[in-house]
Amino acid sequence: MLRVSTKGEYGVRIMVDLARHYGGRPRSLTDISQAETLPLAYLEQLVKLLRDADPPLVSSTRGAHGGYRLNRDPNEISMGEIVRVLEGPISPMICATEGEMSQICGFIDSCKTKYLWARVRDAVAQTLDSITLAELVAQTAEPTGQTGQFIALTDIHVGIGANMASPHELLTAE
Repeated sequence: MLRVSTKGEYGVRIMVDLARHYGGRPRSLTDISQAETLPLAYLEQLVKLLRDADPPLVSSTRGAHGGYRLNRDPNEISMGEIVRVLEGPISPMICATEGEMSQICGFIDSCKTKYLWARVRDAVAQTLDSITLAELVAQTAEPTGQTGQFIALTDIHVGIGANMASPHELLTAE
């Protein structure tokens, strides 16, 4: 199973939060931690990777109104770039690692499945590279006016005025 670690998941969530606030004031890690319900100590480690990337994905500002912001427009940052900074090269198997392979399988010359793993690698890479941070933000934006509040079915009543019925009454009526 191909799996992205919490480093990749949380790092992407940091970037999505920064993209949602792109053009505004810098975001503190405390604000991001609270908004995304992520552990602050872990975010400090992840933002260092994002800041030290080549080219840097985020920049920091010190001071009372400091924090982090994207270094480029969200339309210019692909999800592939972010995931590679956080997780390294895309590699479903050691024989199908992007770029220079540091480990080589002893069966690479006679392997009957390396074609499959190379296709999986390329499909994952193409998908990640084709989605921008701005596109992800647009797809995950909450519609205006919706708060995401839970409404229990028992709180819903059907009808007008004095003739209102609860879902239970409707289901048990003959």
